[in-house]
Amino acid sequence: MAGITRRTLLGFGAAAATAVSLPGCGGGGEGSSDGLRVAWYGGDPVHKAMDAALAAFGTDHSGTKLTTERAAFADYWDKLATQTAGRKSPDVFRMSMSYFSDYAQRKALLDLTGKPINLDALDKDVAESGKIDGKLMGIGQSSITHATFRNPHLVEKVGGKLPEQWSWQTFAAFAKDFAAEAGPGSYGTSDAGGNFQIFEVWAREYGSEVFADGKLAVGKEVLEGWFEYWQDLRKAKAAPPADASAEGGSFETSQLSKGKSPVEFGWVQQVTFYQPLVKNAELVVGAVPGREPGSLRGQFLKALDFWSVSASTKNVDAAVQLIDFLINDDRAVKAIGLTLGVPPSKKSRDLIAAQPNTAAGRAIAYVETIEQQVGPSPQPWPKGYGELLSVFTRLNQDIGFGRTNPAAAADKFGSEATRVLSA
Repeated sequence: MAGITRRTLLGFGAAAATAVSLPGCGGGGEGSSDGLRVAWYGGDPVHKAMDAALAAFGTDHSGTKLTTERAAFADYWDKLATQTAGRKSPDVFRMSMSYFSDYAQRKALLDLTGKPINLDALDKDVAESGKIDGKLMGIGQSSITHATFRNPHLVEKVGGKLPEQWSWQTFAAFAKDFAAEAGPGSYGTSDAGGNFQIFEVWAREYGSEVFADGKLAVGKEVLEGWFEYWQDLRKAKAAPPADASAEGGSFETSQLSKGKSPVEFGWVQQVTFYQPLVKNAELVVGAVPGREPGSLRGQFLKALDFWSVSASTKNVDAAVQLIDFLINDDRAVKAIGLTLGVPPSKKSRDLIAAQPNTAAGRAIAYVETIEQQVGPSPQPWPKGYGELLSVFTRLNQDIGFGRTNPAAAADKFGSEATRVLSA
């Protein structure tokens, strides 16, 4: 993904960590029996959406004092780790699948099995995603799947037409053809070589889950093939050079947003972040290429993040009420929209999909079109997954800058995965 780091990959901006009280709510401090500290990561759209949802909750629960904390993705995890170590974590907090196993294994999350949270409407894969070792450690806030975002206007300008389906082979041909027709400074695709989560689609298409029982399961040849694929596109100038990708890091600086490439990779809800930045075209939401055109067995539909409750909370009842409200109440669903991902139930999706021609409507339609075609949801990502995201991105950059080659990078990732997953 061209310059998009793990912080922005999931839709998170660069807001500084803060602790803010909603109007009429108390200030910071440890959780108490009559109040809740609620924390999440994200940028301004997420903050505004959550403030609106919590204001609605406060209207119904005037006796519960809410204190909110919000931060950018990396800052959030640094702070949460410190809070958890000191048994001062928020009562309710947003939990990423990238760190879910870490916190569950630390016994930092409350088991929500049997708690009065209505899960009946949730998509099955989302409802199951929050379970680790048979315990319900989080409630999925979104249905999420991989996607490509495509600007048909750029393709039409060079006399081409976007195909509905791609194999990885035909996608490479498209990217090279577009770059040749568009000329210097334009690329057929962003560089997704360092995107470990898109690599997972490639690995599953080629017959292997990335992890099994907390260990790396994908073979070196699959890793090497991926790194070679993207190096070939960079050499052909069909994907941007490493320095151009490294200068990115936000939706605003992506090749898609700058009009330099017609294709970007990411998670489905991100079309709502890209569309306001692309003024000249209605972005098309489509699948990631497959081993054969139209194959979706590498993709999956699941919760990428959750609402979890601290194991040390002093107000379990209010924490459970809040989570139930956030996933089921119409006011919360409308306020949050797609800022945290596509809503995890048909009822909620119908509630906010009244305008199918909007970016949100197209994201929802895409999820509902492919939900019966994707592969099975993988096991929860293992402890150490967050570190491996960074390792994978760095290795792709090293290849791009000529500091290593695909074979050596595949070996290095294997050794790093062994180290990280064994820690």
